[in-house]
Amino acid sequence: MKTTISFGLLFIFFLISCNKKAAENEIDTIESIQKREIENYDKTYANAGEIIADYSIELKPNQEQAKNFGNELIPWINIENAKSQINQLINPNEILIEQTSAKLIIDYPLNNPAIIEINNPNGFSRKDLILLISEKYKDIYKEEEASAKTKTIPLQQRTGLINRNQTDGKYGIWGHDLSDLGLSGIELYQNKEGQITISLQIES
Repeated sequence: MKTTISFGLLFIFFLISCNKKAAENEIDTIESIQKREIENYDKTYANAGEIIADYSIELKPNQEQAKNFGNELIPWINIENAKSQINQLINPNEILIEQTSAKLIIDYPLNNPAIIEINNPNGFSRKDLILLISEKYKDIYKEEEASAKTKTIPLQQRTGLINRNQTDGKYGIWGHDLSDLGLSGIELYQNKEGQITISLQIES
């Protein structure tokens, strides 16, 4: 009996130790991600200038959504399915950028942010920007998968937290599948040269 109790106690201590180490590792991971995001932000937005506008992205609920969640506006659009939700967009034709070119920054959830030059002879409406952002995100996720040695673990094969594993492709995507991401806002920056930089507010 004493032997059984001793082994039982040892097993409990082992579990506590493992849980403690797992918690410490999780804290380390969160801290390292936060540190990396700050470093990336400082580097990526170094020459962006001052913020000049902040636009929200809202959808009118369809019948099914209204039945389940009420008639309040939905405060984001799903990036992967933007094309199928775009007819619900509030103020789709409002011109957000009058200039014909801008710099789009996609930095979440990317270890290596993407900086993309975009052009449109008529400027950019809210609808234009959302569809373009959706297209660029899809391109980034495809390019990441094609260039990564560590591939994305399929959702049905994930254990524990079902977040997307970090991959080691061109962008180093971590934490979220494309289907997880919602666009809730667009911020515009302008530097002294007049260059417009687009920053995205992403929900996950």
